[in-house]
Amino acid sequence: MSERLQSPEFDAPVRPANAAEPQRQHILIVDDHAPSRRLCAGYCDLFDHTSETVGGGGEAIEALRRARFHAVVMNVHMAEAGALDVLNAIRALPSPVNDTPVIGLTAVGRGEEAQRWLGAGFSGVLAKPITAARLYTALCMVTEGVADVARSWRQRCRRGFARLGRIVATVAF
Repeated sequence: MSERLQSPEFDAPVRPANAAEPQRQHILIVDDHAPSRRLCAGYCDLFDHTSETVGGGGEAIEALRRARFHAVVMNVHMAEAGALDVLNAIRALPSPVNDTPVIGLTAVGRGEEAQRWLGAGFSGVLAKPITAARLYTALCMVTEGVADVARSWRQRCRRGFARLGRIVATVAF
């Protein structure tokens, strides 16, 4: 994808009101912190996306070899493997898997760090703590090239709020 996402709040193309509903996405969540994985998976459930969670880079590569994902959401500060090593391993996989957009999650929200990750090949970067709205916008940007502002994520996931409450209640930070 030629356009890079620096922040979901920037001026991005907006989906026309008469555009078709976005398709259900299958998202790979890579994070060595189990509560973060559960939270991202819960958000994906809200968006009516499916997700698979793994705890490290090696597991991510294996998951990408056996299943097709629309995007990868990956913590850039995992203990097991460096984010750049995992990103390079993803890019070394056969086509079309090597073109899967990768959104980096970072606990450090400085702009220069985000630019470094974008320059390294990430499709987008989000600072933790992430919100459902920011993750939804980032996923729309990297998978569809538009920010889905005209039809907010809340409209897509009204039925999922009760599920999110149950998921958040089980997350102990």
